[in-house]
Amino acid sequence: MKITVLLIVTFALPQLLFSQSKKLQLPDGTAAGKNNYIANIQVVNSKEAVSRNDLYIYVCQFFSGSADGVNQALVHHYLGMGNHFWDFQTSWKNKYKNYDEGDLRPAFIGSTSFAVSLTDGYHLTRMADRAFSLGSLAFALGEKQTFKGVLKKIIISAVVNRAGFLLFFDVIYPGNRAKK
Repeated sequence: MKITVLLIVTFALPQLLFSQSKKLQLPDGTAAGKNNYIANIQVVNSKEAVSRNDLYIYVCQFFSGSADGVNQALVHHYLGMGNHFWDFQTSWKNKYKNYDEGDLRPAFIGSTSFAVSLTDGYHLTRMADRAFSLGSLAFALGEKQTFKGVLKKIIISAVVNRAGFLLFFDVIYPGNRAKK
């Protein structure tokens, strides 16, 4: 059950949050067409787009913290023990064809390098943490901000990131800390 919740939060929720839910509208209420480039720029520069951009930054930070919380729950709360993909003590062997038999060839192209995040839960959550952190940075870099505005976003992002971490580390997967 907890693995199902983890998969829904990791994959389905970001798709829903970042999907386009309505057609782009101009300030006068008319729909902007694909060829109406200037109108699209005007909408992006509006106050609504800036507040939406802030939301994207904070959502990315929440998911970054959540991925970090799951990662630490895997290691310190023994989440996923006995599961081939989530058990951090043995899942690293998934990078290889048959590690236990001595076959140290990569399980698939990139399994020991650029695609290691597809081999086990530990590496997947580390990749998700970094990807969402970089995503929030990408959203923030496109804005012209005052020092006060940047400081506000840093503080809110840190709080939201740690809230995501605590939700998964202490609330959803509190685990049995004494179990070894």
